[in-house]
Amino acid sequence: MSLFLFRAGIISRSKNSSLARLVNYISGQALQDTYTGIKHYRRRNDILYYNIYLPSNAPPHFSDLQTLCANMDNVEKRKDSQTGRLFIAALPNELSPHEQTRIVDSFITKNFVNNGLCAIAAIHKGENSLEPSRNNPHVHIIVSTRTVDENGFNAKKDREHNKREYLDIWREQWALEQNRAYERNNMDIRVSHKSLEVQGIDREPLRHLNIIEWNRELRGERTPTGDKNRCIIARNEDARCREELHRSSQIRHNLRSRSL
Repeated sequence: MSLFLFRAGIISRSKNSSLARLVNYISGQALQDTYTGIKHYRRRNDILYYNIYLPSNAPPHFSDLQTLCANMDNVEKRKDSQTGRLFIAALPNELSPHEQTRIVDSFITKNFVNNGLCAIAAIHKGENSLEPSRNNPHVHIIVSTRTVDENGFNAKKDREHNKREYLDIWREQWALEQNRAYERNNMDIRVSHKSLEVQGIDREPLRHLNIIEWNRELRGERTPTGDKNRCIIARNEDARCREELHRSSQIRHNLRSRSL
């Protein structure tokens, strides 16, 4: 099984989260926060792909990033408003950048754009300076909390997608998009959004990395949780090798028994 990771969160002013700052962080595009007046200039050199996704009836000027972000912010009036949904998902290191982009495009179109929502996405290379073989490409996705039409964002907030059940739906859809990509490329690899226990897999699960640890690991830095996960991976690999040796021994024993 390859890596499966899909996390979701809310961008909320009550948590001091700035939509413009987060969009700047994932895209490397300079943006002004129209709510605070602060301009964010962070640049990036690790972006593999960046795109704005709009429903067909969205205003044409929403294709400009600053305009889109300003409208997402300005439609929310409360100081504790939720201004967007934030997702981060791992992409298969075994696949080409073209296939990684195809996974993102298909997932966003089917799950957000087709439901009238706008999205901003950026794929980061996730290069590991210490171990290139452990490069971890991933995508950040920011989605509007309101549907859009030719007049802009609708007055009624899209609260339907706040239901817990949608996180399970999105996780399953992300796994399906990865598996379709593996199938297209004739690769005998599959992922699942289900827990190891539900899948009936006797393997020690990895520990959860918080967003700070996740970003440090992506930069090639070691973290306490990351070190624990490396130990877990080593133990799982040892267990797999022992299981294979046991299985081979059983096969040899059965063959000898038949020959007697």
